[in-house]
Amino acid sequence: MKKRGTASPVLLRIGVIALALLAVLAGRVLVSARAELDRANGLATQGDLQGAIVHYRRAARWYAPLSPYHREALDKLMAIGARAEEKGETERALNAFRAVRSGIMSARSFYTPERETLYRADRRIAALMAELPAPAIDVGKSPERIEQEHLALLRTRTGPDPFWTSLLLLGFLAWVGGAFAFTVRAIDEEHHLVPASALRWGLVIILGFALFVLGMALA
Repeated sequence: MKKRGTASPVLLRIGVIALALLAVLAGRVLVSARAELDRANGLATQGDLQGAIVHYRRAARWYAPLSPYHREALDKLMAIGARAEEKGETERALNAFRAVRSGIMSARSFYTPERETLYRADRRIAALMAELPAPAIDVGKSPERIEQEHLALLRTRTGPDPFWTSLLLLGFLAWVGGAFAFTVRAIDEEHHLVPASALRWGLVIILGFALFVLGMALA
């Protein structure tokens, strides 16, 4: 019986392709973030702060680890919000701090980047909301209590859990990749199973499917 070679060449090719795709994606993120940041800076120079907030928020959403553009966009938004708050421009301050929150939350994966900046923005949003005229449901509450309630709402997790979602995706990739590798490496030219490869990739398929189901249940 003629057996196929080891799985190393296949895994190497998959790794090279994955790294190439990752590099293309990272390049796209950095170029887009830089373009949005330049556009925002130009609008801010012209005095169009509302337009600048929109593009700073977009720049913040184009997140990549170690990217300077995401961090700069958040810093500019926090500065706009602080200046607006000092001038009593509550609506503009809220827009800026909400843009900070939006930019960070949209970049979440299995972790939340810039967590301290997110907390600072949340605190400012809650404080500003407490200064607005209270709706009927909040009549009689102290501003401090309203602020704490707003802050609690902002800190409430919404949407799928990033960790379990990431596990789901990992399981799916292992499941599909294992099935592909099984057909390539666990079956020889005479359509017979290669026991060692069949066991190896069969376990990968089972583990991937199990992680996929677990992620689906808990995400």
